[in-house]
Amino acid sequence: MDRLIYTALTGLTARGRGQSVTANNLANAGTTGFRRELIAAEGRYLTGGTLNSRAQAGAPSVATPREAGKIVATGRPLDIALAGETWLAIQGPVVKGEPTEAYTRRGDLSVSLSGVLQNGDGRAVLGQNGGPITVPAGASLEIAPDGRLSARIGDIATTIDRLKLVTGRDLEKAADGMFTAKEPLAVDPAARLTPGALESSNVQTAGALAELVEQSRGFEANARLLGVAKDLDERTARLMAVEG
Repeated sequence: MDRLIYTALTGLTARGRGQSVTANNLANAGTTGFRRELIAAEGRYLTGGTLNSRAQAGAPSVATPREAGKIVATGRPLDIALAGETWLAIQGPVVKGEPTEAYTRRGDLSVSLSGVLQNGDGRAVLGQNGGPITVPAGASLEIAPDGRLSARIGDIATTIDRLKLVTGRDLEKAADGMFTAKEPLAVDPAARLTPGALESSNVQTAGALAELVEQSRGFEANARLLGVAKDLDERTARLMAVEG
């Protein structure tokens, strides 16, 4: 009977994890540049000298589809939409006292009170040399399709830096929603962006809602199966009981 119980329990765990992932996708449906996640669980069989009769759901793994969201024109000078496999380098978490490098598709940029260029998550945007970009006080910023940044004061425009644009194909999504690589990626001179536009989330709300309903029903079915297994186990124990 333990075979049925553990099989149902592993399925219950996978369904619960799937609900959490789908709910997070829905919560970020309006987040600029957000990449949705998918949950998957594979069947695992216990092998041995006898018949392989026990199948359990493996630990659910999370995958991030590569398809981009829709490009929406905003007309705002500091909004950028990244083309193809282009990613924007930003400052990641501090590890052992040293800032790390992360990557994002979120292009709603702004200048902080201290003059540092940042994205909508409040992360400092990195220049082509790997350091945060600082904008001169009182200057208006212009962004070219190749990532070059020009600070304009009056009629004078001066190139101050260039966004660190990379090509990211083997990135891993961290728990905070940022993407990382094993080693900092090199600048891609061919990378391009579209000024005055943003990439929306690639979450399809209607589809995510349908997934959530399906996962909820699957969770309930596994929960009922656990109840059935418990009932069968108790009845079997009563039938096998020997009265003294």
